[in-house]
Amino acid sequence: MLNIKKEDFEQLEVLANEEFDLKHSTLQANDALSRYSNENQFNHCEFNEDIWTLHDETEKTNRHINYDNLSEILLTKTKYDLKTIVKCWAATLIDKGLSSRTITGKVNGLLQVVTISNGFSKDFFDSSIEYIKKSTPRSRLSLCNAALNFFDYFPYVDEEGIYTEKIWEIKSKTEKKIGIRELPSSQDILKFSMVVEDYFKTNLSDEHYRKYFCIYLWWNLTTIIPLRISEFCDIKRNSLIEVDDGFLLKLPRKKQNNRRIQVIDSILIPKRLVEAINAYKNSTDRYGNSSTLISYLSLPFQKHYLDQKINSESFDSNIFSYVLHDFYDEIVCKRYGFKIMEQEEVKAIEQGLSLNKVINRKIRPNDTRHFAFLNLMTQGYHPVEIARLGGHVSIYSQYHYHQHLEYWVDSEVMELMLKFNLNRNIGQHTKDIFDEKEFKEKFILRPSENKEVHIPLSIGYCTDPNQNCKVEDHVFCDAWRITFEEYKEKADIIMKKMNEKENVTKQLIFNLKNLNHIAIKGYKNDLHSEKNVLFNRELLETSKQLKHSLYQLAMLKEKVTTNE
Repeated sequence: MLNIKKEDFEQLEVLANEEFDLKHSTLQANDALSRYSNENQFNHCEFNEDIWTLHDETEKTNRHINYDNLSEILLTKTKYDLKTIVKCWAATLIDKGLSSRTITGKVNGLLQVVTISNGFSKDFFDSSIEYIKKSTPRSRLSLCNAALNFFDYFPYVDEEGIYTEKIWEIKSKTEKKIGIRELPSSQDILKFSMVVEDYFKTNLSDEHYRKYFCIYLWWNLTTIIPLRISEFCDIKRNSLIEVDDGFLLKLPRKKQNNRRIQVIDSILIPKRLVEAINAYKNSTDRYGNSSTLISYLSLPFQKHYLDQKINSESFDSNIFSYVLHDFYDEIVCKRYGFKIMEQEEVKAIEQGLSLNKVINRKIRPNDTRHFAFLNLMTQGYHPVEIARLGGHVSIYSQYHYHQHLEYWVDSEVMELMLKFNLNRNIGQHTKDIFDEKEFKEKFILRPSENKEVHIPLSIGYCTDPNQNCKVEDHVFCDAWRITFEEYKEKADIIMKKMNEKENVTKQLIFNLKNLNHIAIKGYKNDLHSEKNVLFNRELLETSKQLKHSLYQLAMLKEKVTTNE
């Protein structure tokens, strides 16, 4: 086993919390550095100085970052100074509360790659990639994550995506080699989703409502529309705009400055979210002025939280992280009975533990941005349209997301499998739903709603009196059922059909990924642009086929999986 510590590379996500904007980012950086320097007498991080000192309290030593070499590197394609951009990016890591060891490791790693590549120049591409490849697995992942996070923060540095694409490939291969997942498992996502869905249907106390409404809105909004957590937190209090079709939500996108891709800064949102937002605003107005939609002053926090906030009229990503942590602790774990356990911990304890009660990894604030991008891909959106919705100035940022399409398909199947029944049962007594025995009894071999119809087939039976089957194979029909006794007898045949459907699904995934790859590479080409009707029809048709195949696969799995 390779000597890899999971926390070494999980602490820095590939996605950046912020996007670079000169005026906003330098102000934010100076504020973050000032707060950090005041935390400890040994910390010394001044934006205008090239050597930063970060104290490591655990090891009782000082760590350093030296930006001096960046003075000689120019970004010929932009008007910005590279040193300024990297310092602003480094300040976002400090502001996230990462350890000094992690911060200096990531920033110094990026500085190495920036220096070797001469500011990610095409002329130094081969030597830079070779340098990353020759690093140890731990260093390789650290360099890849740091570079990709920086690209997401400032996409202009790799406008043509040549570094992004190759570094993603290296990262993916390294993660597979050591068995690391960047995103939480589909089961972890679904358990969280079902808790959110159920919890906010209950009669919440005023305190819990004020504290956790941001979780409800974040989950329902950012899983559909790709928003950075900083963008979500910065949605303004008066962001709803009434139009003929309903209500638009104004998004806090950065000023575009004639960017190549014009991002979307207003979206039409469902009526239920409009009503929820208005009810929340009416409920929290009495706590004082708030420039942001989420009222910081209305949060029932203890004094030590309040002391950390400079601007009490705004909500921010650090406070959101506190709330999300508490939601997992107080609601997901204490109220719904889940345990947060790493995979290694699960393997080490007794077998009697119900795995349905275990969550291996918490969802992080920016994970939902991944989900939203992947969801748009599976709906057949052109990468340029996805970039607009996601606030991307460069289409090559899409490389961050279609790498995970296979993962999302697994999530889709799991979601369909469970939602067929859980939507009808989750309101009963949610804590008990995840009991192993009860789970099997409730959700395996879904009973027919039509008790009287039982038409025998070669495998199983039909519950539709008209036998109006719209598929070639009965096992993929909504009306198909099978008894447990017959399933045991014909399990091999059914599993063969399931495997065949999985192979079809995998091929459709490959086709959709390939179409997206073509669109990213050739979006300037008329044949593959967002305005080409034929190409967009191919994207849409492939996505429809994939959804249909997923639905059939999920239907079959839901009826026959024994969950053993």
